Amino acid sequence: MNVGIDARELQGHPTGTGRYLRHLLRAWTRTTSDRLHVYFNGPAPADPVLEHPAVVKHPLGRARGLWWQERLLPPAAHADRVEVFFSPAYVCPLGLRVPRVTTVHDLSFFALPRDFTLWDGFRRRVLVAASVRASHAVLAVSDFTRREILARFPDAEPKVVHVPHGADEDLPPPPPRDEARARLGVSGPLLLVVGTIFNRRCLPDLLRAAARLARRWPGLAVEVVGDDRTHPPLDLPRFIRGLGLETHVRLSGFVGDAALADRYAAADVAVLLSEYEGFGLPALEAMARGVPVVTSVEPALGEIFADGAVLVDPHDVAAIADAVDRVLSQPALREDLVRRGRTLAARYSWTEAARRTGDVLAAAAGA
Repeated sequence: MNVGIDARELQGHPTGTGRYLRHLLRAWTRTTSDRLHVYFNGPAPADPVLEHPAVVKHPLGRARGLWWQERLLPPAAHADRVEVFFSPAYVCPLGLRVPRVTTVHDLSFFALPRDFTLWDGFRRRVLVAASVRASHAVLAVSDFTRREILARFPDAEPKVVHVPHGADEDLPPPPPRDEARARLGVSGPLLLVVGTIFNRRCLPDLLRAAARLARRWPGLAVEVVGDDRTHPPLDLPRFIRGLGLETHVRLSGFVGDAALADRYAAADVAVLLSEYEGFGLPALEAMARGVPVVTSVEPALGEIFADGAVLVDPHDVAAIADAVDRVLSQPALREDLVRRGRTLAARYSWTEAARRTGDVLAAAAGA
């Protein structure tokens, strides 16, 4: 089977959706006999997962996103005799006349439009709605996202399939904890926050909680990994200075896989707060690596991770500080969270996610 794949999420700084696609590609190349045609907006990135003989790289000419998707991609896919097309990031090529399978990770642009500019939010809502209608199948990464899709698009019910993420597989092996902490210059408790920074992810509330915690834990460090895409923009350095946390908080931006593995190895607590998430891959990765997790009671985080994490109201500063303090100060709680987190993470498999996604693609191609 010739499978076409929109691989733009592997370019630049691959975040959660890019890592989702990388995991699927790695699993498919271990088991599939299919030909995987991956299409890029400009040159293909240097990514080992793309070097497998089953993967055919197609660097198309550079163009603006929608023009590339609707003008450059469809003729290339038709020339390659693609039988089914997989879009891993919310929208599919509407002008492509082969069956399409599209993954929708969340509907934040419907649920929380304030997190987006007027144009960006409108564009996303229109294109996702059109893609849901045009796709033969729509993959939802959590049951919460499945319910969100059906609430907005009830006619799509027969074609929405819940296929969850897997746990960490593509990061390098964890280094020794002492070595990782030395590289990061950490001597006290380390709180780790991983993920693109959006306003819905409540970073100011976590920082206010960190200001309370620093009074009890003078050596406290907060490591924030992820690009700042807040709208309206937050002046995070100024906010940190206002809390007197200049020596406690590091905004690292995007980091590579080896640096991320260091941070998980060095962390004492991983904190993922949000008003709204489609899944919450950093929480699952932290659990797989034996890091206790404090996360939000809100869906999908509260639904997915309740068995292995401490849940808090993402805006309750006192509750956030108390939860982190209990994890840091109570060894029994910490050990229990590590054990329960690893057990929860073991339920999720990228091999299984790739198999189920492949089944959906095969069914679409044969329809």
